[in-house]
Amino acid sequence: MSTPTMPETTAPLADPTGEIERLARRIAEAEAELASLRTERDRALNTIASLRKETFFDLARCAERNDGESPLHTARIGIYASLIATELGYPDEHCALLESAAQLHDIGKIGIHTSILSKPGPLSIEEWKMMREHPRIGASIIGDSEEPLLRLAAEISLTHHEHFNGAGYPLGLAGETIPMAGRIVGLADFFDALTHDRSYRKALPVDKVLSMIGERRGEQFDPQIVDAFMRIFEQIEEVREQLVEQEAFGEAAEWDGPWWMVY
Repeated sequence: MSTPTMPETTAPLADPTGEIERLARRIAEAEAELASLRTERDRALNTIASLRKETFFDLARCAERNDGESPLHTARIGIYASLIATELGYPDEHCALLESAAQLHDIGKIGIHTSILSKPGPLSIEEWKMMREHPRIGASIIGDSEEPLLRLAAEISLTHHEHFNGAGYPLGLAGETIPMAGRIVGLADFFDALTHDRSYRKALPVDKVLSMIGERRGEQFDPQIVDAFMRIFEQIEEVREQLVEQEAFGEAAEWDGPWWMVY
């Protein structure tokens, strides 16, 4: 006669509560480490993005020097564009973005030889063809970007020489197919370029330039942008005079640093 066997029993966990607590601590430590790594990653990405943007601004400043532009040309373009956009009703955030992005409008001139940029006389047909490529060069330098500032800057670089009637370059866009930022910067650039000395000509009187802008309303320039510019011209001229004074101070002190540090 066999002896009956006792049923097997599962041994209880030695300390179920302690094991769960240890597991929870390990999970919390892993989550904290992951959060720290994410913070370091974001900090590194922000640093790279800032350095990338500053590189573009350095290139734009170098291009303006090669072109014989005033050291404050890009700053003036940015401020004029922002004032026009404000008058047109754009929100403050967009106007601030435009002010920065507009300063990269001529970055493509870094790809044009200085013998063309600083030529004292008229350009030949071939030289003019090369000069007309600077909007494409600028847009390609900035490239595709998810960064709003750089995306807007590339758009401005490519389109600020397009004309409202379609006679501009490099794409021959017309009317509202030209991005608004390009239309605004195109007028701001025209006014600033003609009211300051260049290697191949002296500055024109402000009244003469205003007359030229009026004549080009609906042709080279969007009528609504011309009208907005004229409404706020006193503000534009006040800013221009202030920056001219700052520039003169910088030249007297042989200053070659960032324009906002002239004070």
